[in-house]
This record gives sequence, C-alpha cells and structure tokens, in this order.
Amino acid sequence: MLFTIIITTECNLHCRYCGGKLKGMPSQIQYSLKDLQNFIKQDANPIVAFYGGEPLLKPDLIKEMINVLPANRFILTANGTGIEKLGSYIHRIDTMLFSIDGRPEVTNYYRGKNSTTLVFKGLKFLRRQKYSGEIIARMTVSRKSDIYQDVMYLLDFFPFVHWQLDVIWSKMWDLDKFRKWTIENYKPGLIKLVDFWIDELKQNHLVGIVPFLGIVSRMLYGGKNIPCQAGTDAVAVTTDGKILVCPIALDFEWNFLGNFNGYHKIFVGEPCHKCPIYQICGGWCLFAYKERLWGRRRIQRNM
Repeated sequence: MLFTIIITTECNLHCRYCGGKLKGMPSQIQYSLKDLQNFIKQDANPIVAFYGGEPLLKPDLIKEMINVLPANRFILTANGTGIEKLGSYIHRIDTMLFSIDGRPEVTNYYRGKNSTTLVFKGLKFLRRQKYSGEIIARMTVSRKSDIYQDVMYLLDFFPFVHWQLDVIWSKMWDLDKFRKWTIENYKPGLIKLVDFWIDELKQNHLVGIVPFLGIVSRMLYGGKNIPCQAGTDAVAVTTDGKILVCPIALDFEWNFLGNFNGYHKIFVGEPCHKCPIYQICGGWCLFAYKERLWGRRRIQRNM
C-alpha cells in the first residue's frame, strides 16, 4: 500500500496555481513518529511517499522517517530545491518526482523566476552523486503549456515525464477558456505525442511518457479501481494524522477516511463498472467520480 505523508504544508515557491501553501491542516506534523510507524507496519507491503507543501523544507524529518518507518520503498515528490540537504539519504529513496512544467519560459512563468535553474541544479546533484533510482519530471499543465513541446523538452533531460492538468482548482481560467485550449492546443499536441511515442516503439524504444505507459499497461494486463489506487491501495496522511483519499481534495467530506485508529476504504462503483473501458480507465479519478463537475448527476456520496 502507498502511504503519502504530508511533511509540511509550507513551500518555498509561490506558484501561480497553488499560491505557495497547502491549506486545510496544520503547517507542521502534530503526531508522533511512533504512531505513524505503528500505523504503517500494519501493511504487508508499505511504500512511503514524502509530499507537501515542499517536503525538502524538512530534510532532517525526512531522514528520520527513512530511518524509522518500515517501508519497502520510499518516494519523494518535491520541487528539487534543497535536495542536497538529504546528502547520502538520496540513495535510500527509490523514486524522485521533480516539479517542472516544461520549457523554461513556461516553468518560470508559473513557478517563479529562475525556478527552472533550481530544478536543474538539483538534477545535476543527483547525477553527480550517481543516483540510481527513478527520476520523473512532474508537470502541472496549464493555459500557457504546449503539451507536445513541453514534454519533448523535458524528455531531453528526464527519463520519465508525467503531468496533471490545472483545471478543477484553477483560478486562472474558466471552463470556456479551458474547453477552447483543449480543442485548439491540448488535444492536437497529445495526438502528436502519441504518434511520436508509437513511432519510437516501432523502433524498439520505449519512451518514458508515464500516462501512456499506464494506459498501455492496463490495456495489456487489465486493471481495477482508479489508476492511482487512491482510497483502496493508496492513502494520504495529513499533518494532524487524518487519513485521506487524496492529499489535495481537502474541502470534501468523502475525502476523509479516518485516522491512525482505523479508516475505511472507498471504491468506484456504478456506472463505471458497466463501462466497456472500465479496465483501462478504472473510473479515472475519485474526485471526478464523486463530484462530476461537468454537469451530470453526481454519484451518491455513500457509495
């Protein structure tokens, strides 16, 4: 099971789409590491992911957690600034996701001046230290993004690229602007990316575009539940010890599953199970499944 631990809600950047702080919980961890340790060790195959805010603001806490938590693997999602403070502990982290939005002009616009330089400084540190784990560029895709150009740019530097659309919580554009951008920009760029990926595959080269890898894997081997496994095989732990489905949907009652003393799981139900592409889609996203913001009837909250 994947346990996403929110290390702090604070961040050293002030990105346009999130404002620089995760809201809805205390800024610092309120529980004891012993309680977290006892909670995680109940699972037979625990994976721990460090998240924020910006987790690298608390390098000593990350080191302590690596020392005491009974995890089979560790993951870090960070903006890359301050990665040097982990020192040799980088080699105990199996996967690192660095937040970068694509070309420098796009990343610097959303994340602040010189943010691209800071990310590449962290990447160079990992290379110098001969870090052997997975490194993933983690994009936020918004209205200034060109999905084809930005992914292709990052593939020159990162072995894997993943992205998430800045849509639901965005204050930078409305639904009409998003729809127009999707038709004129995103979908054509996505088709170009798919064509590139398939052409490379024909040459026996598997390009690390993570969303494509996930879809093809489910096409070949099937799947159940949503791809990120949130609510079933993945949960988030807030700084005050609450157990969530998703670390970013803090305003919704269904997102709270319990605490260290016990929690329930949450599943995608109908009509998704009857859909012919359910094994590929898995219901897509629990937030989308529950809230249905595109205007259709909402799923009952007790499902």
